[in-house]
Amino acid sequence: MTAPDWRVLDLPILLTLAGRAARRIANGYEDTLTMEYEDARQEALIILATKPDMVNECLGDPSLGPGVLYHRLVLDLVDRVKTEAKYRIRHTSYEAACEAAGEGRV
Repeated sequence: MTAPDWRVLDLPILLTLAGRAARRIANGYEDTLTMEYEDARQEALIILATKPDMVNECLGDPSLGPGVLYHRLVLDLVDRVKTEAKYRIRHTSYEAACEAAGEGRV
């Protein structure tokens, strides 16, 4: 695994791509409340910084370009959303636990 390269975030195109990908994820998963826009944007920036080889490959090859980078970023964000959703399903919220305790189910 390549070390994170936070300098890639100095490229304005990456901030734009992160925002677009985050909006797509936030809108696509708004009914499950799994990931809000700001959280998705932060995750996108982390993905870009921790995958500088992917960023350089896409931006350095005109046949790939920002479109392929955006697509890969969205796929990585979807993977993270699915992981987060699985985690949330396995845990009972505080409110649900209190309600269950009040009904004698716990």
